[in-house]
Amino acid sequence: MLANSGLTTKLSYPHVGMLIFAWFLAFLVVPYLIVIAKRIGALDRPKEYKTHKEATPFLGGIAIYIAFSITVFSTLRIDPGTAHSFIGLITFEWYRPFFGLVTGGLIVLILGLIDDFHPINAIWKLIILFGVTYFLYSFGIRLTLFPAQLGFAAMPLNLALTLLWIVGVTSAMNSLDNMDGAAVGVTAIASAFIFYFAWGSDIRGAQPWLAFLAISLTGACLGFLRYNWNPAKIFLGDNGSFLLGFLLAAMLVIGKWSFDPLKSMIVPCVVLTVPLYDITLSTILRFKNKTVKTGNLFGNIKGAILYCGRDHLSHRLKAFGLSTRQAAMSLYLLGIAGGLIALIIWKLESPAAYLSVLGVYIIALILGGWALDRAKV
Repeated sequence: MLANSGLTTKLSYPHVGMLIFAWFLAFLVVPYLIVIAKRIGALDRPKEYKTHKEATPFLGGIAIYIAFSITVFSTLRIDPGTAHSFIGLITFEWYRPFFGLVTGGLIVLILGLIDDFHPINAIWKLIILFGVTYFLYSFGIRLTLFPAQLGFAAMPLNLALTLLWIVGVTSAMNSLDNMDGAAVGVTAIASAFIFYFAWGSDIRGAQPWLAFLAISLTGACLGFLRYNWNPAKIFLGDNGSFLLGFLLAAMLVIGKWSFDPLKSMIVPCVVLTVPLYDITLSTILRFKNKTVKTGNLFGNIKGAILYCGRDHLSHRLKAFGLSTRQAAMSLYLLGIAGGLIALIIWKLESPAAYLSVLGVYIIALILGGWALDRAKV
């Protein structure tokens, strides 16, 4: 939740214009990045566990970042009396989330670019993501599930929870980016639902800044999808998948979903059904099927999480005979289903009612996992 935001005013900004503007920027920038990538050798070459056959540019995250950040900053209405300077930008209450998110996104983008060219040890990536999470925390973008009544313990607990969420979602989106159009399309759908939540009349009122962020990301992803759709002319790369996961995770932290703490935890997770389901199911099935054998339980669990292979949702769907495009569309449908279920939970006031809906949804996902386990991957 965004601490002390005071964002309760109704929305009046032309969001359709922002959507089109972000789409246009991404659509315009990508062809130039494709040329640059080929000249500097920023190419993802075929490997055993990858499905593409030709070396493909991987600078997609740059296009999305440019489109997203320019569109976001176009929404700032600078008041000369309060936020005319750089200091005002990072201190004025309503602009701080913008600066924190866009700056944090840039750091994550650079981290992904370095990892694309020269793979970084997982421990170092975790350390850097911890630093970025603390940066967000200092700008008020934080989970506050542990109340101040806990005293000194509240801050480290909330920081640890925020870190776990952001690192987890970033890793999940990176894992999902294994097929043309999958990650960017799922992100567009998730951010569109976030926009609707921010635009809607929740008990906390409209959240204009979150709506600006979400619609900007939706437009940027749709503009990029034109070139990432199968057969892809450009990939997201780790730079793009890290960026998308980070932005989604941070926006869901910014959002105020309910006065009910339990519902506030459930809604973001359900919105991100596809990446969280993908990484969870893949890990469980690897452990169950003993895909990685190290001789000890901890090693098997670690190996199941870090294993790179063709056993994700997309690969399992293709094993059932779907084409790449059909598999991507199936993931989109699951993303829409997750968004609609999150919307139903969001609207229901009775804990018994929304927990019943959640329970049925989880059972459906478990049954789906049982069926997907039969795929020969």
